[in-house]
Amino acid sequence: MNKIYRHGEIGFLKVRSIPKMEEDKTNTIMSGSHGHAHTFRGGKIYLLKEPKDFVIGYFEAKGTTLFHPEHGKNGKAKLPDGKYEIRRQVEYTPQGMVVVRD
Repeated sequence: MNKIYRHGEIGFLKVRSIPKMEEDKTNTIMSGSHGHAHTFRGGKIYLLKEPKDFVIGYFEAKGTTLFHPEHGKNGKAKLPDGKYEIRRQVEYTPQGMVVVRD
C-alpha cells in the first residue's frame, strides 16, 4: 500500500526513488487555489517544467516542515523523511476528475 500525506490540495506520495532532475532553488511548492503559497523548510524540491497527470514534481524530505496559512496547527505540519512524488489532489465529479480546491 502506498503512503500519501495530504497538505491541503497537495499530496505527497511516498516513492522509492526520484527521477534524475535538477533541484529547484525555491521554498515554494505551489500557490494554493486562494493565492496562499505552500512553502517548506528542510528538504529538496524538483519541479516538473510541464506537469502531467496531476504530478507537479518530486520532493526529498529531511527534517521538513510544510507551511500554509490555512492548514495544520499554526499553518505548519511535519513531513516524515523520505522521497515523494508531489501531486495536485483530485476528486471525481459527474463532470470527471477535477483538481481539489482548498
